[in-house]
Amino acid sequence: MKTVKPELVAAPAEPMTTARFAQHARTVVAHHGERILAEVPRTLRRVSLFLLVLAISIPAFLAGLLVVLWHLGH
Repeated sequence: MKTVKPELVAAPAEPMTTARFAQHARTVVAHHGERILAEVPRTLRRVSLFLLVLAISIPAFLAGLLVVLWHLGH
């Protein structure tokens, strides 16, 4: 995971009005939303790789287990 350097933001000289706060909140939400959406393709690749590994390893494990049980039974 990439480390994100914190960005320094200057504090406003005058008190924040409701309209300015709403604009700032929209900007922050948009920024974090973009960062979250940027992670979606990476997460989907990881999930698909996990499912591929499961699709191969579980049948292989079960086949090996059947062979072992068959040898123990004879």
